[in-house]
Amino acid sequence: MAKQYSIVEYYAEHEGYKCGYCKSPNTNFSHGMWAHSLTVQDYQSLMERGWRRSGCYCYKPTMNQTCCPQYTIKCEVLDFRISKSQKKILKRMKKFLRNELTNDNVGATSEDQQDNIDINNKEVSNYAKYLEKAEKNASHINVTSVDDELSGRLSVNVVNSKPQTNSTSASSSSQEQINSDRKNSLHVRNEITNVVPCKKAKLLRLERKQNKLLAQGKLQSEIESIMKERKQQNYIKTLEELFEEVCTGLKKLEMKLVRVMSDEFLSTFDESASLYKKYQMVIHNDPPEECDQKSFFNFLVKSPLQQWTSNNGPPQGYGTFHEQYWLDNELIAIGVIDILPSCISSVYFVYDPAYSQLSLGTFSSLREVYLTRQLNKVASDLKYYYMGFYIHTCPKMRYKAKMRPSKLLCPQTYMWCDIEPCLTKLDNQKYSRFNDDLNAIDEDGVIDIREVLILYKRIAMPYKKYKKTCQTTREEKRKIEEYASLVGMPCARRMLLYR
Repeated sequence: MAKQYSIVEYYAEHEGYKCGYCKSPNTNFSHGMWAHSLTVQDYQSLMERGWRRSGCYCYKPTMNQTCCPQYTIKCEVLDFRISKSQKKILKRMKKFLRNELTNDNVGATSEDQQDNIDINNKEVSNYAKYLEKAEKNASHINVTSVDDELSGRLSVNVVNSKPQTNSTSASSSSQEQINSDRKNSLHVRNEITNVVPCKKAKLLRLERKQNKLLAQGKLQSEIESIMKERKQQNYIKTLEELFEEVCTGLKKLEMKLVRVMSDEFLSTFDESASLYKKYQMVIHNDPPEECDQKSFFNFLVKSPLQQWTSNNGPPQGYGTFHEQYWLDNELIAIGVIDILPSCISSVYFVYDPAYSQLSLGTFSSLREVYLTRQLNKVASDLKYYYMGFYIHTCPKMRYKAKMRPSKLLCPQTYMWCDIEPCLTKLDNQKYSRFNDDLNAIDEDGVIDIREVLILYKRIAMPYKKYKKTCQTTREEKRKIEEYASLVGMPCARRMLLYR
């Protein structure tokens, strides 16, 4: 048993910076904070308020002010409906693995080429900006005692977990995690599940069809032959069946899910870092010094998420993972994902540009939907696939809206809304409230600053005690209130705000 705390450092600066989407020099606005550590439950809650992480830096776009509003989007995977264009990508991969792909069918449309456009922005620059500051404070970011008033509240976060090093010192103490993480690689089985309609309704439809054929003078043998042929024509393959077909061929495509900093991950670290560098230089035109091994580690390996396992959770536990795509023992792609209590969240995806014709970005999205569906079989709460942000004015984001059924997060009430009516509203204006109930409010945004948790001199305490301890200024109170309104009071009551 170990106590886990989320510890964050809020940055109140709110200056406009260059937008990676419309290229405007100073119209992109967001709030940010450094996550020294996060429980998976708290990060799940933060995402449901429009936050997203880039490494250990978490940011929340200022929706009513920024030039290109970014809406959190999620797909309901249990009801996922694969489109014709998505099926074509799976068929293309199947042909490639069977050496049947010709020059006539290797083309990929721009919407196929999912290329992390939602995170290819200045948030990455902010990461570098705040990294040095966060590392300086790292020695002070731990809890040595808890105020008596909080002991009951924080004990809720006592969980069964394997020990994990703090993300800010992971590079120096990674070997401590190796043995505990060794068995956490998951090879997901290709299980087939067929969802059938209600038996009574199905039989009634069959009887009506048979009676109609009898009325036409058909013989029983003819009717059986016709019904069998129609059944074959109408059968729709499940996502599981489609992936089972893909993974059979002359070439071997293997997907491995490995926890970051596990021994299996470390054994392939050099290959992963090299693939990241190749991807960044070719696809995003990064100079070599900006995509070296250190950058790879800080951006895609170091994670604030605390490893957590639950008896009712997936076998490999929760936290940050790399799903590695191996083609005949060659690493050709990596999907960085966070596995959280109710979802898989896509963090980043890199691939070998030599395989661009395979539309690996969209292929990985389908794969991650598939993975979420598989994990749902052992963790019933895990049923959503988070795709980061959706920007309606960005053509390269359109593929996300085609992952159906999906929902967008209302930027005012933080309630999930079906995507179809949301898209209609966004056609008219780029920033919009999605919730049609005008009486609905952001209930978690109602602030009681006395209850906000503070970490001061390694002691966890509520704001009301912190105020007496160090005589806070009016400006500091304003910043803490702003922080609480952005993360929501449930998180503000659980997470420790470093001061």
